[in-house]
Amino acid sequence: MGMPWSKIAGLIEGMKSAGVSPDSYTYNTLLSCCWRGSFHEEAASIFEEMKLAGFMPDNVTYNALLDVYGKSRRPKEAMLVLREMENNGCSPSIVTYNSLISAYARDGLLDEAMELTTQMVEKGIKPDVFTYTTLFSGFEKTGKDESAMRIFEEMRSEGCKPNICTFNALIKMHGNRGKFVEMMKVFDKIKTCHCSPDIVTWNTLLAVFRQNGLDSEVSGVFREMKRSGFLPERDTFNTLISAYSRCGSFDQAMAVYKRMLEAGVTPDLSTYNVVLAALARGGLWEQAEIILAEMKDGRCKPNELTYSSLLHSYANGREI
Repeated sequence: MGMPWSKIAGLIEGMKSAGVSPDSYTYNTLLSCCWRGSFHEEAASIFEEMKLAGFMPDNVTYNALLDVYGKSRRPKEAMLVLREMENNGCSPSIVTYNSLISAYARDGLLDEAMELTTQMVEKGIKPDVFTYTTLFSGFEKTGKDESAMRIFEEMRSEGCKPNICTFNALIKMHGNRGKFVEMMKVFDKIKTCHCSPDIVTWNTLLAVFRQNGLDSEVSGVFREMKRSGFLPERDTFNTLISAYSRCGSFDQAMAVYKRMLEAGVTPDLSTYNVVLAALARGGLWEQAEIILAEMKDGRCKPNELTYSSLLHSYANGREI
């Protein structure tokens, strides 16, 4: 479930109607809400309204707005905010530069992200684990593994310790390249570096093994995940259902789906589609019709893949 922006906007309008005017703290809080939902247009509007109301943005304001643009992959807008920030006498910090670097790296503009890192260092601001991990992930996503590893080595040589996000990015890189031995070495190293795997770690391992048809490894990772005390989330269940479907274990796929419902996890479109794909492979069209009905009752709108899976379930059924 996404952030209910209409409720936030309604609350602010109600506040104004009651004669209570937003102050700078309110505006900064609203910008923070925009970051959580990646509402870059709303953030820009709030920022302008704040200035029109007579409030001068400070470092907190600018960094909050830059965070929104960073998450929303809006590098041009982020750079304009930096220029305004500096023109108004606010000094950029590591938080400022990390948001800018994130905006460029997420948009695949890695040369610009590296240039910003150089500018940051020239101003006496040292890159931190967020800076390095953002750059590493950017190079990994564009398939530039050598550049990614150079960033990782520079990070270590500068005495900056990797965190779990760094390790997760490394696991993803090795997994996506089919380097499973290296991937598991990174996973083992997590435990020796005073870090603990998080839900992203487990879901990444499950997704890598599932995408490569290594279904026994999927089951093994899931067992270890549960032993470690982690509760599966929706992505975890979706990956498991898909893995069992691929290997023809339709009963197990449906058992995972039922376990998901019992755990109080709400299915999304991806969940329904992987369940229907599993039933389609087995020609279990009657069960597929039940799932489609559940989907509609849950106000989840079917898409083309949904209906294609239902058609395949009929085609693979015995009574075609």
